Amino acid sequence: MALWAKNKANFSVAFTEDAADQTLLAAIEKELAFTKYQTFSNLCKQALWQFLSVSESASSTQSFQRLEQRIAELVTKFAEFEHNVSAEELSRLEALEHHLSQLSAQLDQLQGSVNSKFAQVSFAQVSKVVEPGPIESESVAEDNLVSDAEVAPRRDSDPLLERLSSLLPQDF
Repeated sequence: MALWAKNKANFSVAFTEDAADQTLLAAIEKELAFTKYQTFSNLCKQALWQFLSVSESASSTQSFQRLEQRIAELVTKFAEFEHNVSAEELSRLEALEHHLSQLSAQLDQLQGSVNSKFAQVSFAQVSKVVEPGPIESESVAEDNLVSDAEVAPRRDSDPLLERLSSLLPQDF
């Protein structure tokens, strides 16, 4: 290549009146006005280097490293996001479990209340239906006993006492 460069050191570029050539010429003039290239020759050399990928191995290594770094950052961010989402879901699950246990306790209280009310109503209905009558006995000793009904006058049943009697043991 050195031999070829020695024989042909200067080249010329011709731009025609074609619209594509004129657009390229305007872009070249604009680039020369705003960038570090001092001459059209330097601009052409740099463009040929880039086009022919002579320096591409160095730049591709850098771009590959940047790409790897960006992928590592994205993996880290994704792991953080996944951790945050799982922590959020765990928090929601714990809140739901707590709420469920509260509802279960309330349901147990309500069930107990319903059962006690049902027992009170059943006891009141049974006591109204089944009135104890006088017990006839054939034994002389039983005839001498005085019943509670004879000692105290019979009173109307008190609903409060009926409710409370369900709470007392039967032998009291």
